[in-house]
Amino acid sequence: MKPEPPSSYTLHSNKDKHLTQTEQTIRSYASSPTPALVLSAMNLGLLPLARRRTLGVPSVMQCNMYTAIFAASAYALASGDSVNGSGLAAGWSTIWLFFNARNALKSRSLVPIAMTSVVGCIGSLYGYSYATYGYQ
Repeated sequence: MKPEPPSSYTLHSNKDKHLTQTEQTIRSYASSPTPALVLSAMNLGLLPLARRRTLGVPSVMQCNMYTAIFAASAYALASGDSVNGSGLAAGWSTIWLFFNARNALKSRSLVPIAMTSVVGCIGSLYGYSYATYGYQ
């Protein structure tokens, strides 16, 4: 009988030694709940603009839902589940961009464009970490 191969978690933990300095930095930020909490707080901060129906800002319902979802991903990351936490943050950042980026760019206002760029950057950070998990 053949022994079972090691899980991806075992393989990943052995490969951390061979990561470049940039990859180590990205992984350290992507395993932290702070960027997800920043997204949650920024969506919460958009609520007054959403109530006034400012052009380029998500609706009140979207702001509330994204606040809760990014807070849930931060909770997963804080609990030590970096795979699911980064996957949640990356996936929902992509959904945020899909529904809101075009209107934000059309508005030509500072706040919606800044929010779009922050969501894109933090989503890319978590997306890179999630996509390369288990690989070198």
